[in-house]
Parts: sequence; C-alpha cells; structure tokens
Amino acid sequence: MEKLALEGGMPLKRIPYGTGHRFGAQELAELKDALDYGSLAYWCKHKVTQFCEKAKATFGAKYCAGCSSGSAAIHAAIASLEIPPGHEVITSPITDMGSIIGIIYENLIPVFADVEPHTYNITAESVEKAITPRTRAIIPVHLAGAPCDMDSILEVAGRHGLPVIEDCAQAYGALYHGRHVGNFGAIGCFSLNDSKHLSAGEGGFAITDDERLYGLLHNNMDKFYDRLGQGNRLRRVAPNYRASELQYAVGLAQLGRLEALVEARRRYVAALEEGLGGIPGVTPPSVLPDTKPSWWFYMIRLQPGRFRGDGPRFAEALRAEGVPAMAGYIPRPIYREALFADKSFFPGGIWPAEILSGQSYSYPAGLCPVAEEVLATAIRLPVSEFFTVQDARDTAAAIRKVAQGLG
Repeated sequence: MEKLALEGGMPLKRIPYGTGHRFGAQELAELKDALDYGSLAYWCKHKVTQFCEKAKATFGAKYCAGCSSGSAAIHAAIASLEIPPGHEVITSPITDMGSIIGIIYENLIPVFADVEPHTYNITAESVEKAITPRTRAIIPVHLAGAPCDMDSILEVAGRHGLPVIEDCAQAYGALYHGRHVGNFGAIGCFSLNDSKHLSAGEGGFAITDDERLYGLLHNNMDKFYDRLGQGNRLRRVAPNYRASELQYAVGLAQLGRLEALVEARRRYVAALEEGLGGIPGVTPPSVLPDTKPSWWFYMIRLQPGRFRGDGPRFAEALRAEGVPAMAGYIPRPIYREALFADKSFFPGGIWPAEILSGQSYSYPAGLCPVAEEVLATAIRLPVSEFFTVQDARDTAAAIRKVAQGLG
C-alpha cells in the first residue's frame, strides 16, 4: 500500500488543478457601455434592466428584481410576504447565515427542518413535522447546486397554505424536471457573490411570476420607494439594497457563460464519480431523479469509525496529497452557533420576535440529528469549470489512497 503523503509519502496530485480567468473582454465591453451611458445609479435602468431581462429569459421567469447581494434578495423576499412579527419561517440547518438574516431582521423566528442524509437538503417530511400554527413560510436551500425535492415540499406547503422562497445562491443552472430552480416557489433568490457560479463581486437578484410580489420586492430592496410607479410608497421601513450599474454590467456578461460553465462542472463531477465507485466507507452524494445539479461544490460522507482519526484528519490527509478538501460544509448546523444558543441576535440579549410570539425558543444539540451527522462525517471538495478530467481522476485516486491509508 502506497504511503500517505501525510506520513512521509509522495503526494498523489503533483500537477496543479486547472485554472482560468472568470472575467474578460465581454465584461470590459459591458462596463464601458455602463460608463458611457453617463450614470451608474440603480434607477437609471440601463444595465440593471438589461440584466433582469436576460435573467428572466435565462431562468424562465416573468419578473426579476436586482439588489446588492443574495442575502438581500432573501431578506427582501421574506419582507415581501408581509408576515406579522413573531411568526415562524422554516428553513435548512445546513446553510449560510444569508438564509437566516432576513428572517431575524423581519422579527420572525427561524425554525429548522432536518435533511435527507445524502442529498443534504431538507425533506418534505421534516418540514411537515416542523410546521406549527405560527408557521408562515418555508425556505428550502438548494445546497451545493443540488435541487431539493420541490414537488413534495410544495405539496406540503400547499396543504398548509404556506408560501415558499427558494434559496438558489448555490444553484445557478440546476434543473428540476427540466426547469431551472427558482421557478417553483413564490420567489427564487440568487447571489452574485464572488464565490458563486456567476460573479459580479457582490450582488443578487430575485425572480417571481407574481406581479404583486415583484412590486414588493422592488419596494423592499429600495427603502420602500415607488420606483415602479405603482403608488406603493413608504408604507413600510425597508433597507437600501441597491447595487450599481457596474455590478449588473459584469453580471450581464456572466449570464452569457452560464450554460457552458455548468456543463463543464457536470463533466468534471461525472469523471470524479466514475473514479469514486466502490471505495469502502466513502459515500458520494445522492441526486434526485429527473434533476441536474450544477455542482457549486461536491461533498462526500465518511462511514463513522471506518477510518483512523476523524473527518478533519481525512481532509488533512487529502490536502497533503495535493487535493483541496475540508471537513464539513460548515463546522456545525447553523443553529449550533453561539448567537442561536445565546439568542444574542440583538444588543442586550433582547429578541423582539420571541417576545412578540409569547413563546420561548431554543436550539439544542440534537434538534436536527441527520444534519448534525452529515456535517460530522462530510468532506467538502471544490468544483470549478476550469478543472480537468485528469483533475477529477487524480482527486478520486487521492480519496481512494487516503481511504486505504487511514482504513
């Protein structure tokens, strides 16, 4: 058996991973056009309009509203549902704080549904168990670009009269029954953060087929001013989540690359999975039937007790072999972070939403046992449109080597 690099052997991956430039001539052309237009203000509606028109065509939506981040899009979407403070919103425990901030800032209560052990997404069954008389919305997160089981989630939501907001920040180009994610709930939210499939450095947008929600999205992204001329002005307090024309200029160029970019990621993962077959103790992620993930990252799971050391040791061994890897996606379910344990969302330890609800909430260990087990046994691997088939084969070979060396 070949000696692990972590223990003094030769690293398996000695040729660097493929790289490339995300920005180029098209971005420069769009930026020049924005500058030549003479105003970079959001409401001048030059690049932002072009971007939103292209996004609508790309994702198959009737309306699109742009904003400063994916977190802002989710916040504006939650605010647009006009849920009275003190009520509950169900979402995933395996997600970024961007999925949660809007819930808390709207004085609502985040409630966490458990996940399927191999897709890592919330299940309809766990959502239904989390529903109470105070539930007012559901936010499924298409983690790592793998679609949630939207048919089942929407069936539960429909029976309980609950709107659904899709968090698509990691799922550009992911298809569910042949349609882009973001089109199944009331609103779909996307990020243009630098780490996402498409990047404008920062930025975001939301899509919907509901004209009323579209107007409210604009209000809630822009201090509740009436930029659309709908007569709905300053009826509520709302943040300034505008982005500039420069961000939408870059985003516009990026949208044109989406299909090719996602297909390259799928080819890489297909080659990776071909090499991962039959490694004892290593389980690749599952994909729902009739779906096509867009693979923001790729996360395998380790059989507990199978390998010497723990997940961090396995990830460390992979890095020594030349394969970038980390244990888990986030260190623990989001509800196990200190601000949930302490309920220290606001200064002074006062949580207005809890006071308004008339109930006490807690987020103990064991709240979502499957999510906790997933993160304790997961190894996250990066995916890039620039990675090659040889990179995929090397990555799979390194995983096999480490599994044998630590097994």
